[in-house]
Amino acid sequence: MWQIDDEIMLKQADLKESESIFMLLEHSREHLGPWIGWVDYTQSNGEMKQFIKTVNKKMKEQTDVVLFIWYQGQVAGSVALYDLKWHNQSGMLGYWVGGGFEGHGIAQRAVRGMLMYAFYTLMLNRVELRAAVQNEKSIKLARRLGFQAEGIVRQAEWIRGQCRDQVQMSLMKSEFQ
Repeated sequence: MWQIDDEIMLKQADLKESESIFMLLEHSREHLGPWIGWVDYTQSNGEMKQFIKTVNKKMKEQTDVVLFIWYQGQVAGSVALYDLKWHNQSGMLGYWVGGGFEGHGIAQRAVRGMLMYAFYTLMLNRVELRAAVQNEKSIKLARRLGFQAEGIVRQAEWIRGQCRDQVQMSLMKSEFQ
């Protein structure tokens, strides 16, 4: 558990919190669905429990770090480092915030906290992310944090009946401020 500031905490999910996390997802489907493919495939609290078990196992195996964002005592989203490649000192970043939690700087503060962990605790040199080219909010947030676009990955993800292009972005430890 990491306290980012007086409002935001990042923590590993507990199975007892699956219902709260699932309800956030349930209420955010239309907000998140156009950008995150797995949203439409998580249809029950049982599936959320299985997801939590899977990501907690991956954390033990040190291949992923998946944390949930708590804002003023409520679950608000998630931030993750996944596909960690220790030999390359790199990993992929993903994040989301539920629809009712936008506009408070939650994602930016949570992602900044995860980047500090990535670069100064895990000692990664490179963090990558991909976002749908139409996901202007996510791309804008990444740029504010120093990420640079490297190119377009064509037809990279199938979401809601469409194959979407994604912008590939990266941030090096030496660029992080």
